[in-house]
Amino acid sequence: MVFNEVEINNFRGIKHLVLSDLRQINLLVGKNNCGKSTVLDGIFLLSGFSNPLLNLRINQFRDYNRFNEEDLALNFYNMISDNHIQISGNMMDGTIRELKITPIVSESQIVISKEDISTQALSNKEANISTGLTMNFSYTKADNEKKSDSAAIIITSKGVDGNIKVRSSKEYKETLSGVYINSKFAFNIAVDNLTRIIEEKQEQVIVEILQHIEPRIKSIAVLKSGVNVDIGLNRLVPINMLGDGIRKLLAIITSLYECKKGLVLIDEIDNGMHFSSLSSLWKAIIKTANLLDVQVFATTHNIESLQSLNKVLSDSECIESQNDIMCYSLRHMPTDELKAYQYPYEKFQYVINQEIEIR
Repeated sequence: MVFNEVEINNFRGIKHLVLSDLRQINLLVGKNNCGKSTVLDGIFLLSGFSNPLLNLRINQFRDYNRFNEEDLALNFYNMISDNHIQISGNMMDGTIRELKITPIVSESQIVISKEDISTQALSNKEANISTGLTMNFSYTKADNEKKSDSAAIIITSKGVDGNIKVRSSKEYKETLSGVYINSKFAFNIAVDNLTRIIEEKQEQVIVEILQHIEPRIKSIAVLKSGVNVDIGLNRLVPINMLGDGIRKLLAIITSLYECKKGLVLIDEIDNGMHFSSLSSLWKAIIKTANLLDVQVFATTHNIESLQSLNKVLSDSECIESQNDIMCYSLRHMPTDELKAYQYPYEKFQYVINQEIEIR
């Protein structure tokens, strides 16, 4: 397990949020646009706090691929870049991670076009121009030794498809493994992960997990950059033919294997899954996360998914994992703070059984 507490400030629609008493599997629920996916994005940034390209990745997860001067403020609270993003996390080993994202501002442009001049305000001061983002990060170990560093992403040319330059940390090397599976996940990640698993002769474990949803699967292989399975026919079948649910499960399980002692973030965990497969999905995640010591953060607003999790946790084979699960119901407060109401197993079981709405 990685984090036992995470705090997010001034990130997109989140003015302030604290997630405390984190467990091995953490489920985020709440209304649409309450900030569930944003929480995952923030934790993803913190997990790779020395990688400035993650500022682009989290927008690409939302199918937004532009990055120019006008886009620099997108991830700041209320789109005001003076609201510096601050994300921190207390880790299980006693280490504290801290990340502060600030704009790189030049007092004036070195080169300015006639069009830029004509749009300047009638003032005796030139407008500040944002040219990039700086990620200032630090980590404090249990013995209070603190180390700080920074990295940056810089726009080097104007326009919709402007060029960028990355300034990486010269000293810090990330050791924490983290994977983000969004609702429109890139399946090629699962292919790459599965290739390494096969090289380590661990593919039978993956097959046994997939069999909970598709019992016909006998073996699995990577051929011509695609995943193929043996379902008893006279030739292997591309796994794409078995539906999105089986592909989603493969992406999740292979990511868990890839991130031993790390974390996996899953947006809309049940997307593409038939309700009859949800129990198998939860069993696979609980067992694999426990086996490999992976911390999972997942979002959902599907009541059938919550009911399936509740049922799985009451089964004898998963009863020991009840204390490894925490559900957080996210609610926006009048102060614009995002409040996380905690539902450990007994409280979670009660509200689900009584059909009390927590989504």
